[in-house]
Amino acid sequence: MVYNLSRDPAESAGPEVRHGFYKNIEDVFCDRRNRDYLDVWMSSISSLVLQDENPEEIAASEMLPETLPPVFLVCTHADKPYKDAQPDELAREIFGSLQTQSYGKHLLDVFVVDNTKSGSEPDCPEVTRLKKQVLNVAKELPQMKEVIPIKWLKYEKALGAMLGDGYKWISLDHARKIALDVCGIYSDEQFEALLNFLHDQRILIHFDDTPELNEMVILDLQWLIDVFKKIITVTPYKSNERKFAKLWLKLETTGILDEKLLEHVWGPLFDNRNTCSSLIALMEKFCLLCPWSPLGKGKSSREYLVPSMLMFPPKEDVAKLIASAGIPSLFVKFKSGQVPLGLFARPVLMTFQWCTKEFLCQSEPQLHHNFARFYSHPAEGCSVILRCHSSFIEVAVHKEDRTSRVSAMVSPEMHLSPESSFDTCQVNVARIVCRQLGLMLKCLRAGFHWLKNMAYEMSVCCPVCCRQGSVNYCRNHKIPGCKQEECLHFWSESELRQCKGPITCTKSAVAGDYRVPLKLFEPWFKFADEQVIYSTLCYCTELSLDGGNFQLSVVMK
Repeated sequence: MVYNLSRDPAESAGPEVRHGFYKNIEDVFCDRRNRDYLDVWMSSISSLVLQDENPEEIAASEMLPETLPPVFLVCTHADKPYKDAQPDELAREIFGSLQTQSYGKHLLDVFVVDNTKSGSEPDCPEVTRLKKQVLNVAKELPQMKEVIPIKWLKYEKALGAMLGDGYKWISLDHARKIALDVCGIYSDEQFEALLNFLHDQRILIHFDDTPELNEMVILDLQWLIDVFKKIITVTPYKSNERKFAKLWLKLETTGILDEKLLEHVWGPLFDNRNTCSSLIALMEKFCLLCPWSPLGKGKSSREYLVPSMLMFPPKEDVAKLIASAGIPSLFVKFKSGQVPLGLFARPVLMTFQWCTKEFLCQSEPQLHHNFARFYSHPAEGCSVILRCHSSFIEVAVHKEDRTSRVSAMVSPEMHLSPESSFDTCQVNVARIVCRQLGLMLKCLRAGFHWLKNMAYEMSVCCPVCCRQGSVNYCRNHKIPGCKQEECLHFWSESELRQCKGPITCTKSAVAGDYRVPLKLFEPWFKFADEQVIYSTLCYCTELSLDGGNFQLSVVMK
């Protein structure tokens, strides 16, 4: 993993720029820092790690990190570090900040590269050291000791020859015929094991989760990426695209992809509709798009949500909206330290499907890159908000409070019972949303292989030492109002349920009343001593993913 030392990790990475139909578009509200991209990649690597790796085999080698795969951090531009600081110190600081995260067990070492020497004679000493280290580590990897059947190597060579002849993909039957005729592989079990092995090595791509996925064996990975890019990016205006201008602009502004545009873009590439179905299934597998059912339209109009096309919302406006919700937010905290890559779009889709069916909402939701708002109860003025941060998903049930705000509930008179401030409809919706969200996440973990290791917990933010997403005084960074997510203080649902009385926080040295009544979090969790009876309570009894759609059965009590 490479980082440019001429950039300050704490500074904004600047607005993202993407192609538009008529002009390039700057996402001016994108507030990612340079180091956020390091977090994204490290979390992505960590989320794909198999839990059945043999720890004894790894521990036996002094060359391997605690958890595979090993990651080398290479800090370039040592000849012009930001603020003219010492490059070795900067690299060590970045390496240390990453190693303290949950994914830090993958990091093996840090290398500092002088770009003025790289590629010259004599070469940069750190590049030389990196080459030796990579070679030494590669020799120690468990895969290097595996025995591979000669037939499997012959099969890989045969596929390479097909790729050289121009084949980008082949059908599963064709792949099986090659295994039989060229390599003498007759057993279905051995053929499946062979495909899985080559898939793990990324020599080919093949999934067998569904019939659509099972049909294609991808030989050219770059070709597959290029096909995907035709859909997740907007084509600049050309005369032959004039007929589809409205559909391109719809994708650009709303992130909604119409099936007619999909057929137009992919039409010249394929003569088989089943091929398109398989590629759509692959894109769903990687969460690059998901089926979208627009309100007020029949099933004849097929559309897809493309999350990468959505823009960031105004950060300050979103913060003000959530602060005025009337009840504290719920947080889904991920033990990996980062929200899994590509996850957020799925709960957004499932929440939309559920709200449409359950609450009969008639308004289209507000969708952004890391923010979604569903107007679940128009008559009551109630809405459900999902906001994706770097390390957690924030959930709020908003209803304009006519009498008080959360700030009033977290005043020095914290010991006063806040239940009279809660709106009954708002509490009912919050309870249902909390329950449904937990079921959705369980469903996603079971339905997507890259989420099977996902661990999370429902939490709330401490109102004693934290206010509106910032720490009153941060001991880690020695500043007031610190907004670093790792510095926020949370209580998990299990911690709240173990409490017999008010929960306490002693992290703030200047807090007057450090007690927080459990009633403050009553909208989300039903505690054992509650005697509150709600007029309407919905709960999901069955949940599944069926062809990319969210299926549920609802019981009213």
